[in-house]
Amino acid sequence: MPTPAEPTPYQLRALVIDYLVHYGYGSTAHVFAQTSLAPTSLDADGDEIMQAVDGPEISGTRLSKAALEQVEQRQRIKNHILAGQISDAIELLERHFPAVLSSETSSSAPKPHKSLSGTDFVASTTLNPAHLNLNLRILAFTEAFRAFLLPTPDSSRSPLDDNAKTEELLAKAQKLYVLSSMLTNPIERAAYTQELRNVTGLLAYPDPESSPVAKYLSHERREAVANQINTAILCKPNGSPRNFTFGVINTIYLNTLVIPA
Repeated sequence: MPTPAEPTPYQLRALVIDYLVHYGYGSTAHVFAQTSLAPTSLDADGDEIMQAVDGPEISGTRLSKAALEQVEQRQRIKNHILAGQISDAIELLERHFPAVLSSETSSSAPKPHKSLSGTDFVASTTLNPAHLNLNLRILAFTEAFRAFLLPTPDSSRSPLDDNAKTEELLAKAQKLYVLSSMLTNPIERAAYTQELRNVTGLLAYPDPESSPVAKYLSHERREAVANQINTAILCKPNGSPRNFTFGVINTIYLNTLVIPA
């Protein structure tokens, strides 16, 4: 029976670097890439000597300035979403990664793996720009509602202020219904319509944070949308100049297969 081949050091380095890049650790990836470009040896005095080597594997462990800039841009977008600053995240997406939310690319975008109703996260695995746009704007609605719940001094808030804010939230909800009605797939359209009923239901509860739809206000929802957007950026054309991850994983996997004689 043949012995499975071990992945090369450069394949492992490339895998680590791409993991760091994927999750937005640009500075760490850059330092790791710089310090692991070549193996070291010891001179007569016991000092390390960097070997001057190059080749296709080495080039796969280098990070360009453009790659680092894109990591920083993705991290900024993710941080905005995690902080509830959805408008800022959308602005950066449209500036640096317009294909993620562009309807012009929706026809070739993958279909969602699942669409969940109720208080679950609808189309949580989709890369369809229309779904990503809706998920972001639904999150923006819940963040606006969260801000509405924040306590303020009694002297600075009146019933008229509350009424105006409620009307503003209802106007935002109406725009979301219009966006969902534009979905061409009737199953997806129905799922998002139900999702919007649940989200706007926050307005009906005197204590929404303990209501059946409280999960829309959870930090986990921010994290889920942030991760979904990050994945969408990486999967779009020019989303990341580093595309060797799956090749490295596939090579390591194939090398570890043991074929019976």
